[in-house]
Amino acid sequence: MTFATALSDPRVVAAMIGGAVVAGGWVVTHLLSAARDRAARAERVRDVQGALYAEIRVHVATLKSQNLPRYGAEIEALILKDDGFFPVIPTEHNDRLFSAIVEDIHVLPFRVVDPVVQYYNQLLTIGAMIADLRELKLDRLEATRAARMYRHYIEMKIEAIALGEEAMAFLLAHLTGGREAVARLSDSQQKARLAETKAGVTSWIAAEKARFSAGNNPASDRFGR
Repeated sequence: MTFATALSDPRVVAAMIGGAVVAGGWVVTHLLSAARDRAARAERVRDVQGALYAEIRVHVATLKSQNLPRYGAEIEALILKDDGFFPVIPTEHNDRLFSAIVEDIHVLPFRVVDPVVQYYNQLLTIGAMIADLRELKLDRLEATRAARMYRHYIEMKIEAIALGEEAMAFLLAHLTGGREAVARLSDSQQKARLAETKAGVTSWIAAEKARFSAGNNPASDRFGR
């Protein structure tokens, strides 16, 4: 039977049409399922980012309201002045949401995950520092060392503010502008850091040149005497 003859048979034509309909149904079903998966993933990404942004924002706002540089200096002065004094440091739980959704963090782009993880790692480090401070034996520890350890604790919290602000910036960029906005933010930060590093190196080179010139200038030696 030739192909033309087969097409003249209504049963063959009906079978071909039925097969095409079935195959088309499979394709449409697959496309719809893929679209639903993409929509569900996008919604999950938004939910994760929104939750993390809210948790970080609340903690950073709290830290800023405490005026940590001034407060830390006041407590440090009290530790040095009153031998045996050390403030009570409460346990902190500012990573509850992160701990609950950490298994889903992989849904975020790497450029967003990195600053978020850095921020929460800082909170873990602060938590370990709090545990160490609580175990201090004040009767065996000099006030200067206790004050130095407390100052380091405050400095870690101040650094957490900067890390939290960076994490929020990347989360907000991805929420509002997607991967392109994240890429622009990352590029601008890299350029700013390179410029800062270059300025620091240039300043150091200039200072070293001035110091070297002064050390090899006889006139400066005479005036120095």
